[in-house]
Amino acid sequence: MRKRIYFGLSVKFILIISSIIIFTSIALTWFFVTAQSLLLINFTENRAIILANSLATSSEYGVSTSSKEFLAHLTKNNLKEEDVIYSVIYDVNGVLLSRECITNEDIVHFVSAASIDNNTIAELEKNRLIKEVNVLPNIGEVLDIVVPIISYDYNPTIQLKTTKKEIIIGAVRVGITLERINYQIEKMTKSIIIITLVVVFAGIIMSFFLVKIIVKPIKELMLGTKKIAAGNLGYRVPLNSNDEFRELASSFNFMASDMEIHIRELNKEKKELLNLKVAFEQRSQELEETLDKVQNIQQDLIKSEKFATIGRLASSVAHELRNPLAAIKNISYFLSKMGAYSDNKSKQMVNMLSSEVLRANKIITDLLDYSRTKKLNKLSVDIVSFVNKVIPAVPVPSNILITTNLEKFDVVMDPDKITQVLINLITNARDAMPPEGGEINITTKKIGNTCQILIKDNACGMSEETLSHLFEPLFTTKLKGIGLGLPIVKEIIDAHQGKITVTSTKNVGTTFKIEIPLQ
Repeated sequence: MRKRIYFGLSVKFILIISSIIIFTSIALTWFFVTAQSLLLINFTENRAIILANSLATSSEYGVSTSSKEFLAHLTKNNLKEEDVIYSVIYDVNGVLLSRECITNEDIVHFVSAASIDNNTIAELEKNRLIKEVNVLPNIGEVLDIVVPIISYDYNPTIQLKTTKKEIIIGAVRVGITLERINYQIEKMTKSIIIITLVVVFAGIIMSFFLVKIIVKPIKELMLGTKKIAAGNLGYRVPLNSNDEFRELASSFNFMASDMEIHIRELNKEKKELLNLKVAFEQRSQELEETLDKVQNIQQDLIKSEKFATIGRLASSVAHELRNPLAAIKNISYFLSKMGAYSDNKSKQMVNMLSSEVLRANKIITDLLDYSRTKKLNKLSVDIVSFVNKVIPAVPVPSNILITTNLEKFDVVMDPDKITQVLINLITNARDAMPPEGGEINITTKKIGNTCQILIKDNACGMSEETLSHLFEPLFTTKLKGIGLGLPIVKEIIDAHQGKITVTSTKNVGTTFKIEIPLQ
C-alpha cells in the first residue's frame, strides 16, 4: 500500500496563504504592467496622430501653391519634435514634395522606398488614418502615421448657406521611434516585478507568524485529547489566549472534568457487573462460535453453488488463454503495421483477427469479474453529468437515436461499477435493434430517497421464458457472448443495496428499471 504524505495544518495554511499572495500579486502585476504599457503606447500613438494632423493642416497652403520651401520649413520644424525621426509630405499623386529625416541610412532607405499610391489615397478617404508599426534594422520599432491633407471647397446654396466639400490634395507621413517608450515600459516592468517579489516575500514571512498564532492553540488541544485518550483524565489545556480559542479550551476542560466524574461512576458500576460479565462472555462466546460456524457453512454453501464451476473455469481459462491471446494480438498488430496485403480480404481478415482477440479477452474478463466479490468505492455523483459521460462510451449506428430525460440530483454510488451497468444495458438495447434502427431513451428520477434509472428501447422485445432466465449465469440469446453481462449487472446493483427489474413486450420493446438508494 502506498504511504500517504501527511501535511500538517501549519504547512497547509502556509501553502494556501502563500499561493493566494503569489497568484494575487502576479495577477495585479500583469494587470498593472499591461494597463501602463497600453497607456504609454496609446499616448505615443495619439501624440503621433496629433503631430501628423498638425503638419497636414499647416501644409495645406504649401501643397495648394506647390511651395516646396514652405513645406521644407514645416517638415524641418516637425523633425524637432521628440522621438520624430522622419517627416514627409506628398501630393495627391504620390509625388514627394518635402522630406526630412534624421541622418541614418536605414531610415533614409525606408523613407525613400515608402510611397503614396491610389490605394493609399482611397484608404485615407475612408478612414482618414493609416497606422502601422515597422521594425527597422539598428533602429527598432517605428510607428508610421499617414494622414491626408484636406482642402475645403465652399459653395453657396440657394438658402444663402454654405456647404463645404472635403478634397484630399496630398498626404503626410510621420515616423516616431518607440525605443524610448519600450525602454520606459521595460524599466517600469522590472520595477514592478521587484516590488511584487518584495511584497510576496513579506507576505510569506507574515503568513509564518500568522500560522504560528493560529496553530499553536490547536496543537495544545490536540495534546489534551491525546492525554485524555491515554487515560490522564486530570490533564487540562492551558488558557493562554484571550480569544475564541480560550473559550474552546475552557469548554474542553469542562468536558474533561465532567468525563472524569462519569468515568469514576462507571468504574464503580463496572466492578459490580464484572462477575456477571464474565459469565455472560462465556455464554456469548459459545453462541458466537456457534453462529460463526453456521454463517461460515451457509456462506460456503452459497459460494460453492455460485462459484464452484465458474471460479475454476475462469481461473483456468484466464491462465491458459490470456498468454496465447496476447501473442495473437501482437501478431495481428505486427501484420497490420506491415501493411503488405495482397487484397482487401486479407486486410479484413487481419482486422477481424484483432477484434476477435479483444472479444475473447472480454469473455475472460467477464468470467473473472463475475467470480470475484464486488467491492464498492462509493462517491457522491451528479447523475446528469454521469449519464452524459457514459453515453458516448457506447458506439451506436447513425440509425439509432439515444435520447435522455434527466432530472438533476446527486447520488452516492460506485461510478465505475454503475458505468459498467449502463454500458452493458445500452449495448444490449443497441444489439436488439432491428436493421432499420430505433430509439433508446434514458430517464433519471428522484423518488423519495431512491435514484431511479430507466433504459427503454423500441427493439424486438423478449418472451416470458427469456425474462424468467434473464439474470441466470451462462444464459444468453446472442450468437456471441457467454451470458454473464446481466448477472454481473444484477450483482453490482445488489451490492449497492438496490434493485433491477425488467418489463418487455414482444415486438414492442424492453424497459430496464434500476433503483439505487441516494445515500
